[in-house]
Amino acid sequence: MNDVSDSSERPARLLVIAAAAHNPGGVFGAVEVRGAGDADQAARADCIRADAAGAEAAIGLGRKWGVPVVLLADADPQFLKEASCVLAASESAAANCIEAGADPARVVTMPPAVDRSLFTPEGEAAAGPQGRPRLLSLEHDNLDRALQASALATARLPDLRLVQIGGDKPLPAFAERREGLHENELPAWFRWADALLLPARSDGPVDALARALACGTPCITSNRPPMNEVVTDQWDGLLVDPESADEIAQAIRGVADPAVQARLAAPARTSSESFDSTAVQAREAALYRWLLGRQRPMISVVLPTYNRARLVEAAVRNVLSQDYSNLELIVVNDGSTDATAEILRKLSTDLNDSRLRVVSRENGGLPTALNTGFAAATGDYWTWTSDDNAYRPGALSALARELMLDATIGLVYADMLIRDEAGVQRRFVAGPPERLEEGSCVGGCFLYRAELARQVGKYDPGYTLAEDYDYWLRMHRIARFAWLHRLLYDYADAPHSLTRRRFREMQAVQMKLFEREQGGRADWRQRKFEHLLRHASAAKNHGLPGAAMSAAWAAIRQQPSVARGWWALLRALTPMPLLNLSRRMRGLDAG
Repeated sequence: MNDVSDSSERPARLLVIAAAAHNPGGVFGAVEVRGAGDADQAARADCIRADAAGAEAAIGLGRKWGVPVVLLADADPQFLKEASCVLAASESAAANCIEAGADPARVVTMPPAVDRSLFTPEGEAAAGPQGRPRLLSLEHDNLDRALQASALATARLPDLRLVQIGGDKPLPAFAERREGLHENELPAWFRWADALLLPARSDGPVDALARALACGTPCITSNRPPMNEVVTDQWDGLLVDPESADEIAQAIRGVADPAVQARLAAPARTSSESFDSTAVQAREAALYRWLLGRQRPMISVVLPTYNRARLVEAAVRNVLSQDYSNLELIVVNDGSTDATAEILRKLSTDLNDSRLRVVSRENGGLPTALNTGFAAATGDYWTWTSDDNAYRPGALSALARELMLDATIGLVYADMLIRDEAGVQRRFVAGPPERLEEGSCVGGCFLYRAELARQVGKYDPGYTLAEDYDYWLRMHRIARFAWLHRLLYDYADAPHSLTRRRFREMQAVQMKLFEREQGGRADWRQRKFEHLLRHASAAKNHGLPGAAMSAAWAAIRQQPSVARGWWALLRALTPMPLLNLSRRMRGLDAG
């Protein structure tokens, strides 16, 4: 067992309160009791972990002993609010806990563990029925619709074959059932399949999706959480509306194409890395170190500002109000000519906070201001923020914890809420780091290791307006990124923002970067077309129809016969209220 104690005297001791036999993961010295009634008889522990049935007893003992309490996500909300840490199997489960009142900084995702030495692409495939495509299905709450969609697909794919593992529903002629399989037999069936068909409506067996990916098998699954947290659409699988048999059938026809199947299979194994049983156990061990540790790494936050006298005080107070106390805030006054300097002087006096430092310099632009700020940074983790944006409560704690839980991660980033001047809100869903080459998925909420930043070097003034994207691209060449699929940041899409004022210039610099990274590829023309469509969509979302039309026209000139370019132009010309109405009618978020 791993010693996660912060003392050299003895290993830390974990008390596990479980209604049924529960495996604490062999993380460190653990004593298990089967129910809340036995907990009072246990000797004092350094930390307590409990399921829903043991939550009340755990909270009581935590108060009595003054030790951290870890609860599973299905515990009663009143106990979740008091827990030192809440473990959720997915980000959707984490979101439910937060909505129920749990502190966002205390909710940690702990995915189901997969033995990737067993579930691997290497090895023989099962001797299943011959045909193409080959689909594997497991029990889930939408099996009838999956079978209906498979039957629809056979109209064009008469050789389709489906193997159903377990269950008792009648199967069509193209399907066969396998029962009584041992877990050791499942990898061969995943290897036999061209895709796992699992379009569950609600909490589907996400461990099955992770096992399939570990075997290099793409998945056809629901576009709902938590399934869409495991599988990325058009990357390692296809996401579908679980209520649409036609959409599921279309996805089946998609994986019948050998080229599509091979493209989706290529990254599948890598996509399963976060579920690796060794990685999950290491993450759990690191979590207890985090809970028991008395010291937190120092975070350096750089806040560049230029002529934002009316905004800078709120930005400073927002950072300093974070519950992560071991931080320093370095405000870089980039040659402001308004009252910014005076406000910062007064604020420094009024706050009298040793964590706040102000550095003044001649105006040199954002990249130079960032370089100035980080030259003065002393923290272990670095980040920067803008004076018109704001961290949500617990944001820095949540980001820092993710870096602490996995030493292989160089940068972690999260989702953000974008709000325009009319109060219209839309969520920026960052996306997986594998898509960084398509555009900057990192957004405005991130944290990275200082030692990594020193390897990457400075922000490049030659890429002003996209200096962050250039930096992430350079950093990603030597480091692993992690996406914390959680809303931790508020982004103001205001008329005065740099993004809005110089949007076309920013797009031009991004295209320069995109061509630098992708220009030599054989499919460069198609990639440029897709990039322009993304530019058109982003411009429209920012309330800039002119920039959207310009990008759409550029895409049309690339491929005039492709309808998507013309659709992008039509969207650019359509008033935003009408687009929002259309999205609401289709059940999508406005914006």
